[in-house]
Amino acid sequence: MADFPRCVVCRTKIAVGQNVVFRTDGRVQHPECPKVTCAVCSLPILPTHPIRRQGEDEEQQVHANCWLRLQRTPPR
Repeated sequence: MADFPRCVVCRTKIAVGQNVVFRTDGRVQHPECPKVTCAVCSLPILPTHPIRRQGEDEEQQVHANCWLRLQRTPPR
């Protein structure tokens, strides 16, 4: 099955049936992006924030700093 592209602005996958705007550079974006929150700290993720993806399908977005904190925390 083909993977759908990610929105240029919010960086979430475009779902089947969602409205999109095609940009002149060939990338796609939502007309109005959904709110994206960090899976670790629950704060909003803005388009300017560096992110990492985690989870089974790497669908959960986390702030890069939150991801580093998770990596540095020793397992219990």
